[in-house]
Amino acid sequence: MLLSVFAVIRVILVQPEGEYNVGFVARLCKNFGVKELYIVNPVCDVTKGREFAVRGIDVLNESRVVQTLDEAITDLDLKIATSSIADIPGDFLRKSVKPWEITKLILNKRVGLIFGRESVGLTREEISKCDLLLHIPTNTEYPVLNLSHAVGIVLYEINRNAIQNSAKISDEALRLLDKYIREVVDTIKKNPQDERIYYSLKRTILRGIGDEEDARTIIRFLRKIYLRINGDI
Repeated sequence: MLLSVFAVIRVILVQPEGEYNVGFVARLCKNFGVKELYIVNPVCDVTKGREFAVRGIDVLNESRVVQTLDEAITDLDLKIATSSIADIPGDFLRKSVKPWEITKLILNKRVGLIFGRESVGLTREEISKCDLLLHIPTNTEYPVLNLSHAVGIVLYEINRNAIQNSAKISDEALRLLDKYIREVVDTIKKNPQDERIYYSLKRTILRGIGDEEDARTIIRFLRKIYLRINGDI
């Protein structure tokens, strides 16, 4: 099953440093039917990646080079950052999901898979612009994967689970979940540190949601909380 049948997947490389990785990623996109490749402010010469792209050269030739991450994610329904650093106690931005856990969320969506620099990955600001943080479990003694290897693992796992997870969660449900999580947190937070509640709650709910019925039930619950806090019920 090609991912293009399941969802619109956009692979986004933020400031890639090696043209070989850019070429290998284009090849992987071709392998899994991913047609959208965005490259944010590359450090390397993207055109030199063609010798590594093999039959994915058309994906590389049609890729979009943009200057900022915001340009690459502006029209997406779901934005998923990736990192080798995850699940650090007390770090709300580093709470992660695994590749095989996101399939039910991306069905029929426009989804961005965002990969950072080979040397330092994504910044905290870049991660904060995303809805989820994805982490590939590896040997803790050496958890950092090569960029193209990471892309390949993520695309393979999503593809492998696509047929098994067909329960659709609508765009409207995802939007309303975000809306009421944001409103509840904004109503109760008393200092800037409370902003972590928004990220933790959103990622916990998205990670555990099963289907559209679950989503609608949680939306109603959050709306009642918001109205009760504001004295409307």
